[in-house]
Amino acid sequence: MESNEKKQAAPPYVAYKTLSNFLDRFKQGVPARIDRGLMGSMSGAAQSQVTTALRFLGMISDKGIPQQLLHRYVSGQDDERRVALLEALTNSYPFLFGDRFDLSRATGQQLREAFETNTSATGETLGRCIAFFKDAAADAMLILSPYIKEKRARAAGPRKRPSAQKERSRADQNPAPQHSSFSPLGGMPAQTSLLLSGLFMRLPKPGTKWEREERERWVQTLNNVLLLEYPEV
Repeated sequence: MESNEKKQAAPPYVAYKTLSNFLDRFKQGVPARIDRGLMGSMSGAAQSQVTTALRFLGMISDKGIPQQLLHRYVSGQDDERRVALLEALTNSYPFLFGDRFDLSRATGQQLREAFETNTSATGETLGRCIAFFKDAAADAMLILSPYIKEKRARAAGPRKRPSAQKERSRADQNPAPQHSSFSPLGGMPAQTSLLLSGLFMRLPKPGTKWEREERERWVQTLNNVLLLEYPEV
């Protein structure tokens, strides 16, 4: 039975590197509007895809006006950028977060089915949407299942079966991916927050030196995440 819920428009399917390189241009200042005049060397299709991706992620308005999330992303340090990107992903892909989906344990096929069920993307575009999300998630240091990271198998014709010795050698060289149950927040309820998990994964090893400026920046980022995850009453 098909879901009665309205499907989202197709998520971003531009190459993630193209989008991140474009945003890196604005570290010295965000323009008043994001438009095609800023995308000089890009093809018309790429310009359209970048603009659509920024709208989908909540970084610009329908009229191209930069939103606070974009300002935070382009002006922040590494941890601050990751927090902003995580916020964009969790808000834009609600069907992949919370109790509805477990990115740390899901398979690649489950991820594909989630996109098929919840978005209008199909065919080649669907594969590109998934590739964008996976690259963005990796950049945001989201904890992804090793089975999501595996490349999708391609259909192939019959081939000669390798000898038992070759199979054993291949198995020794490429052991099956192991899923770690480690969570930076242990068994606490707060471990369901990907923003907090990603931030705590950036902590240096206890006992090592940590420069004051970096420590203060991390604490400020933590405060921002706490305000996001725990609204004040």
